[in-house]
Amino acid sequence: MTNHPQRTATYLGPITDSSRWDALEIRAGDVFICTPPKCGTTWSQSITCMMIQGTPDLETSVHKTSPWLDSKSRPLEDLTAILDAQTRRRCIKTHTPLDGIVYDPRATYIAVYRHPLDVHFSMRDHVANMVNDELDHLFPSDPRNDAMSFINNHPPKEDCDYLTLDTLTSHFKSYRKWGDKPNIHLLHYADMRADLHGTMARFADILGYEFDAETMAALTKGVGFDAMRTNAAQFAPAAGMDIFKDEAGFFKSASSGKWLKHLTDADMAQYDARMDQLLSSGDRHWLEYGSCP
Repeated sequence: MTNHPQRTATYLGPITDSSRWDALEIRAGDVFICTPPKCGTTWSQSITCMMIQGTPDLETSVHKTSPWLDSKSRPLEDLTAILDAQTRRRCIKTHTPLDGIVYDPRATYIAVYRHPLDVHFSMRDHVANMVNDELDHLFPSDPRNDAMSFINNHPPKEDCDYLTLDTLTSHFKSYRKWGDKPNIHLLHYADMRADLHGTMARFADILGYEFDAETMAALTKGVGFDAMRTNAAQFAPAAGMDIFKDEAGFFKSASSGKWLKHLTDADMAQYDARMDQLLSSGDRHWLEYGSCP
């Protein structure tokens, strides 16, 4: 086995094409936000962009300064032009597992995770808020049936945007395998929610920044959910591109445990059995709850 991650797979879907990485020339200092969908991607991008610029008052919207490399929603030549023109440290978004992206020891990779069932139900709200119907096939039925499909189904071949428990845990394992690398960092949404001040300190440490107390307080306030919801035009993904029915609705809920009112004890037994097949007990507990008790 080599001593660093290798790009060995191509991920394709209605939205994603990981071959777009071929067009990227990585620079020393680049920061990649490498989350599955609905795990705190935009939040992590916003924290990183604010720290790079040293202010909560960003020069432009997050999705413009920190583009989603794998997404076919924007012409590749436009995206690379944006990244090539940036003179400061760059922050780039991806939802692709580590075996589908380019690894460079000079870059920083931040992978954020969340309880799988929270991911599913948050994605349900996300898709319902989208103007187009590209991902409606993920939620063809009522909440319970769709959740059971998420738990038990395997994605169709060459559709990495078909989010299932299998694809989510595979993403996690691809980064967890290399978590001992000094430039690969795994964080959990629950920990970030439980201690935002601690989260900000950890991001600053990962990124190599030191801020005075006043600046850190301003940055922390700027990435609070209320502030991001109020300033959705700055923070929502693809803001101004008519992707969402309600851009502020992207930040509608950051709650956990939505599945509790939809899934029975028997349903949860199926979930438990599937998780035990996919992950070790320690990895499972961390993926579900992070470091929180």
